[in-house]
Amino acid sequence: MEETIGPFAKRVGTTVRTLRYYDQIGLLAPKGTNKKGQKVYTRKEWEVYQQITVCKHLGMSLEEINRMLKKNELNGRERLALQKQVIKQKQAELEETLSMIERVEHLYELEELKPSELDALAFVLLDAFKREKEQIKAFKQHFSGDLDTIKALDQLNEPAFQYENDQRALHFFYEMKRAMKDGDTAESERVNRLVKGYIQNNPEQEVMLNRALHAIDEAFYQKNYDLFNGYFPEELGLFISEALTAYLMSEKEQVHGGEST
Repeated sequence: MEETIGPFAKRVGTTVRTLRYYDQIGLLAPKGTNKKGQKVYTRKEWEVYQQITVCKHLGMSLEEINRMLKKNELNGRERLALQKQVIKQKQAELEETLSMIERVEHLYELEELKPSELDALAFVLLDAFKREKEQIKAFKQHFSGDLDTIKALDQLNEPAFQYENDQRALHFFYEMKRAMKDGDTAESERVNRLVKGYIQNNPEQEVMLNRALHAIDEAFYQKNYDLFNGYFPEELGLFISEALTAYLMSEKEQVHGGEST
């Protein structure tokens, strides 16, 4: 078998554009040419294309497939093991995404909230839940020798705790939004009280805050900036960020003031 790109595309049921893209990224790049200098596809390219199709069906990305195909030293069983590993990883990611969606769905069941009110923050919460796992991982690495903190962090993954905390977080967002609309500043007594109340009503977060005030430096937040720079409607996000910063600075001053006396 020796075909140019058009007939080969029809044979395998794809488009010329797709094959050209595969060639461009080195995923399926035919080596042979005909007398006219046109690239030709042979039985070898057909076999590679079939492997690509199977891998895509299994949920692998083109980058993952390309990496796997370039490891020519892998035999059939080893390739299956690699594919299995990729699928398990994707399965875990899908289960995690499903869990995040279910957490938001639970909040729609709260009687004191109108669905339309939650709509505005649904994606904010999804983004927060998505970052939560990586935030916990970063804190665990930073406090690896602190067993109390590690224990507190582990509790953040418990479903019962998550549900209660999600409700508190949602209530906090709404109260902060109301305070902002009422003209309160991020340093106002009302806003400071909201931040303090939210943190103190969440024992695990209070433990983390106390550790952070003593142990976490600016370098930690710079290194993990993306993890703590979540999505919010711009005005509300800036307001909450300023309020948390004001509260943390106030608490830090009290800590250092107490230590110097």
